[in-house]
Amino acid sequence: MGKRVTTLLATATLATMALVGQASATPSHHTPSPTAAKSASARVDSTQIRYAPFTLNHNESVSSDTARLVMQSDGNLVIYDEFNRARWASNTVGRGWTARFQTDGNFVVYTRSNRPVWASNTDGRPGSRLAVQDDGNVVIYDGSRAVWASGTNH
Repeated sequence: MGKRVTTLLATATLATMALVGQASATPSHHTPSPTAAKSASARVDSTQIRYAPFTLNHNESVSSDTARLVMQSDGNLVIYDEFNRARWASNTVGRGWTARFQTDGNFVVYTRSNRPVWASNTDGRPGSRLAVQDDGNVVIYDGSRAVWASGTNH
């Protein structure tokens, strides 16, 4: 009797999931109503902004919903997407120690002996901000102008 009940429950659950999926599917030719578009854009923005001075040490990260900027323990600065796939890297494995967003606007990976091994080359822009954006991109802004981007938006 227990096996039959389990089978019936599993069948009912799968049927319900299929019906819910069909009910919520939108035909490809359907244009969302203004109300639907408004509710889609009303979601909370999870973009993370950091101002200088800001440092990422080993195994520290900053995340949005779709991107995670990590200073790994192997010395590599890496951007991962929401599926934990690496989308960009500084290629500083075995050399990097910390990543610093400096007050001059430059984002730099330094060795343990404080020697730069990678840089965004955005110095000369005090007051810039580092954004780990909700679209998956990591960007340095000087005012409203992007001066460096990882190109990992998706």
